[in-house]
Amino acid sequence: MITARIEDYLEELFLLESTGRTVTVTDLAERLKITKGTVTATVQKLVDQGFLNHERYGALHLTDSGRRKGLVVFRRHEGLRAFFHELLGLDREKSSEMACCMEHYVDAVTEERLYALLEYFRRARAERDPWVDEAFAALEKPILLPLPLTLSPEGAKGQIIRITADEPLRKKLLDSGLTSGINITLLQVKDGDYTLQVKRHTVDLPLNEAAAVWIQAN
Repeated sequence: MITARIEDYLEELFLLESTGRTVTVTDLAERLKITKGTVTATVQKLVDQGFLNHERYGALHLTDSGRRKGLVVFRRHEGLRAFFHELLGLDREKSSEMACCMEHYVDAVTEERLYALLEYFRRARAERDPWVDEAFAALEKPILLPLPLTLSPEGAKGQIIRITADEPLRKKLLDSGLTSGINITLLQVKDGDYTLQVKRHTVDLPLNEAAAVWIQAN
């Protein structure tokens, strides 16, 4: 089984190898900021799985399968890092941290689409397409994320984003006028009941029903 930790090792070995250096256990321990003993134990696992050759008390050499896997992890890390930094505008360090967390869960199709999106964005930026500046401007505008009514304060005004109830409660809520796109005001919360202003009438909901109504504040 290839764990996230094994993938981290293969990525670091691939990066060290790409510098043209002879890689040792000491190099890998310093790179990963862990003890040589821990590295030695994992290196043996990599050898057993056919990803690595280890000269006794000497250099570490990736096998072809280890090198290919290291490349895959590195490439997915770079794609994610670029997405967070170039498209979302996060700083480099934060982008790299996010990429490290997610690189192990990206499959081949996601990777291909991620790079296709990056290429499209980079081409548009190079050609100074207006939507690129508009997109960055939109990213800088704060937006209040949707909340269920049970986490909204009295007096909250917002637009219903979704109803998460199952049938038959969903139909009951829709029939009472609580449909997506409708603006409402939370007038009062008392004894577990929620009173809403919906257009020109009020609707009273018990807690379990209010939990299924999500709004985005205006």
